Amino acid sequence: EKDLSTGEIPVPDDAALRRIAGMVSQASERMEKVESASASLLLEEAEQECRSYRFTEATRPFLAEIFLRRGILRLWEGKASDAEALFSRVRALRPGFTPDPALFPPQVLSVWEASRHRPLPVAELLVESLPSGAEIFVDEERRGVTPARVRTKSFAPVRIRVSHPGYRDAETSGQWLPGDTEIVRLSLPGDRVARLGELLAGGAQGTGGGAGPLVGELSAAAGTSRVAILMLEKGTGGEGLRARLFAGRAAPLDPALLGETSFPEGRRAAEISGKWVADTLAADGWPRAEPPERSWYGSPWFWGILLSVGVAAAVGASGGAGGGGGSSGGTVAVDF
Repeated sequence: EKDLSTGEIPVPDDAALRRIAGMVSQASERMEKVESASASLLLEEAEQECRSYRFTEATRPFLAEIFLRRGILRLWEGKASDAEALFSRVRALRPGFTPDPALFPPQVLSVWEASRHRPLPVAELLVESLPSGAEIFVDEERRGVTPARVRTKSFAPVRIRVSHPGYRDAETSGQWLPGDTEIVRLSLPGDRVARLGELLAGGAQGTGGGAGPLVGELSAAAGTSRVAILMLEKGTGGEGLRARLFAGRAAPLDPALLGETSFPEGRRAAEISGKWVADTLAADGWPRAEPPERSWYGSPWFWGILLSVGVAAAVGASGGAGGGGGSSGGTVAVDF
């Protein structure tokens, strides 16, 4: 019994290959007797059986045979265009294959020749997400923003991941054959931690951002009673950094804004911001845990929650500082 719930696609064993071969053979016999309906059902079952396993060198010839015979059935129905499309899929699965004129009638050979003027098909997926506007990654290669059509030539299973600021990533995996079309819909669960910067900004503007309960949860999870949060954003015009320092208050109160300032970017910013943070916290009654000459980002009392404002969060509790490249802003929680 095959379990695909974990995304693991099994490799076909000998028993599976015998079942597939048996169904294709029976379909061929039905076609010789011009029993089209019965042959079509057998080919459909054989294709489903192939798709339930990983596409390998052992199953791809069977799939090519299935599409070839389905194309012949479409010809019998007078659907030459459908037959051409199916023959194109055969060419993609078996690039060196050509029907033997001694085994196939002229009508089949003529449509096969016409199919050679078609471009080789690829799998085409329409990737949608809720909310839309999520970045699409196929095997970690960026492929645009939802909703978007994504093409893949790979026979191997691929991993599709979508990412959106303020939400946790969603992903799925699967395998597709040349000529497949499918809609892939993914729902991204909300990520409250990723919205911490937005909530803090709302509180600072006097709109009651609602960060208090969330900061309380993070504080409890980290096992600390006092939390300070440094929020960093790009300065006006994209130059320098704007910093705001908050101190957590008793839940459900929002963190209080202790001060704000601006820094240049680069290595110098770490030194300047470290001194400013230490001085501002000391003015609020926090102890100076380290001598001033020691870098704040090397202090053992530092633990960080780094996240981009409006971008998925990364939460950490360690003896060092974390960083996020390419983000427009971030927050750092500091515990004494």
